Amino acid sequence: MRVVIGALLIGLVFFAVPSLQAGSRGELFMLSNGCINCHGFEGQRTPGAIPSLAGQPEAYLYKTLAAYRDGTLKGTIMNRAMEGYDDQTLRQLAEYYSSLPKESLGGASSQAHKQGERLYAQYCSSCHEEQADTPYVRGQNAQYMQGVLKDMVTGQRTMPEEMTSAMSALKGEELQQLLGYLQGCAQGALCR
Repeated sequence: MRVVIGALLIGLVFFAVPSLQAGSRGELFMLSNGCINCHGFEGQRTPGAIPSLAGQPEAYLYKTLAAYRDGTLKGTIMNRAMEGYDDQTLRQLAEYYSSLPKESLGGASSQAHKQGERLYAQYCSSCHEEQADTPYVRGQNAQYMQGVLKDMVTGQRTMPEEMTSAMSALKGEELQQLLGYLQGCAQGALCR
């Protein structure tokens, strides 16, 4: 009976996770196993205080992972999680997560969505879509984004000058519309 159950489990792993059989892609998947509990399977996180990593720019992911490892960026568990990783491993993690497809976390609501889209185009897109070392924020969950923004305002994270200017212009309802838009938009087809 144990042999049958063991064989079934092994078979399920190979059918359910075909990337394990794909050489280097399988190695990258195995390397990311420590990340799955918090960041979700293949980098897709449901709404909450932890970010989705799938599809983020490789340069941004590497820079952020290295900052956690080196202690220049503080995180609840990320500093300890990155201890001992060398640059090559961090680059492999960044490459893996940047290659994964982004998915939408929510739907669009008409007027608030349009207002959020307008605000994104006005204040965010020039950096968050055009600079390789800046995170892609469309599709990121709103609770995580609120936490990052709070950390920036309180000095827990460094806020670039352009971001300071944009954030000073956004208050209350506009900020919530923007965050709602970001959460509902992961793919260009969903958000033009």
